[in-house]
Amino acid sequence: MAKLNASEIKILDEIAAWKGQAPGFLNRATDFISRPISWATSNLIPDSVKQGMSGIAETIAEKLQDASRWTVNKEEVLRSTKEFDIDSETIIELQKASIHDLDHISEKFISENRRYATLSGVGTGMVGWPGLIADLPTLFMLSLRTIYQIGLCYGYELVENDPEKQQFEVEFMMRVFKISTASNVAEKQKGLAELKDFEASHQDVYQQVGGDFTSKQVSKNAANFLSQRLIKEIVEQTISKKAAGLVPGLGAIFNAGFNYVYLKDVGETAFMLYRERFLLDKKGRQKVIVVEIE
Repeated sequence: MAKLNASEIKILDEIAAWKGQAPGFLNRATDFISRPISWATSNLIPDSVKQGMSGIAETIAEKLQDASRWTVNKEEVLRSTKEFDIDSETIIELQKASIHDLDHISEKFISENRRYATLSGVGTGMVGWPGLIADLPTLFMLSLRTIYQIGLCYGYELVENDPEKQQFEVEFMMRVFKISTASNVAEKQKGLAELKDFEASHQDVYQQVGGDFTSKQVSKNAANFLSQRLIKEIVEQTISKKAAGLVPGLGAIFNAGFNYVYLKDVGETAFMLYRERFLLDKKGRQKVIVVEIE
């Protein structure tokens, strides 16, 4: 437990202001554009494409349960910290570092993943619905990769020999992801409230160092089901937005731009929420994210 300095308190104020802001232009604009298109996506697309859409959530949820499939290198994060003279041999030790140094490292990973997503969008945007379906798993895994890398930058990792804590981190990440795809203030506020409730209901997992988990801990099957539900919601939101890219002539250009800004929104959301979590942990306050709901 440590007292926050003036610059850290200012960061918390900035995060509080961000929570009340409307989602990024992309989410708001594509939500408006995609409304008339959403009818077509549900009524005119081939059944084979619909089946491909429904299988995306299951595929991503399955991959989420095995962190070894992720293309995230913890050592790369630790190597990046050396540029700022951070002497940490493990991820958890980063929780003792300066948030200002860690901010620079996380911003580096956000930029890298935006570039990858843009390149993916160029190729898949040229071939209509099949390309959109092919692009979504890559876009989602890049999004989750970005969120996880940012979490690592602030000292939060998927502990391989602790399934319960690993599941907690995955569920935390999924809620961050959902908030990043909100189309309006109401959706964003709802997502922030869900994240707050999630943390409040898992304090025993969050704070535990060792020993048995209490009966309040949800089963792995229940947690897996929740991951699939959250992913399904995000898939449906994203597909309706990306459908605007199927307008003739927009394809590759729209899809590349969409992916770039999509990763920007994901990165910004993770950046804000992990920084807040980092500072609240440092201060020793109750580890929940406070959000005002009108």
